[in-house]
Amino acid sequence: MRGNVVRRGLLGFAPVLFWLLVTHAAALAQSPAEKLEALIKTSGYTSSKVSDNVWTIDFSGKQLPKFKVILSASGKDKDGIVVIFANPAEKSRLPSTANFMLLLLKANHDFDYVKVGIDGDGDVFVRADIPDSVDGGYFKNIVEQVAAATDQLYGRMKPLLRS
Repeated sequence: MRGNVVRRGLLGFAPVLFWLLVTHAAALAQSPAEKLEALIKTSGYTSSKVSDNVWTIDFSGKQLPKFKVILSASGKDKDGIVVIFANPAEKSRLPSTANFMLLLLKANHDFDYVKVGIDGDGDVFVRADIPDSVDGGYFKNIVEQVAAATDQLYGRMKPLLRS
C-alpha cells in the first residue's frame, strides 16, 4: 500500500515537474532582446521601439524637463546584458575645464548602481549594465536609478554648460 501512495505521488508530481522544466527551457531560449521587451512590458512603462534591440522611455525631471532613457539588449548564446542609459548633455555644451571633469568624477562616486562618464561621441552619459535575467522589480528600480541620476547630474552640470 505504501508503494502505491509513493507511486501516485510521483505520477501526480511528474506533470508539474515537466511543466517547470519546459517553462524554464523556454525562458532560456529567449534572446536578450525578447527578454528586454518582456521586462519593459511587465514594468508598466510606455516605450518606443527604435530597432530590433533598442527601446526608449520618456522621462521628465525637476532639473531636466524632458529626456529619454535608452534600453539596449545584447549578448551571445544564452547570456545577455541590458544597457540602460541616458545622455544628459551633448558634447557641444560641455566645458573642457578641470572643474567639470571633477564634477563628473564626484558624481560617479555619489551615485549608486550607475556609472557616469563621457562616451565615445563625447557626450555625458549615465549608464547601468544588468543581466537580462533580472526580475521586473529589479529592472524597474535600475531604470528609475538611471533616470534620477540623469536629472540630478544635469542639475549639477547646468551652471557649467554652454548654451
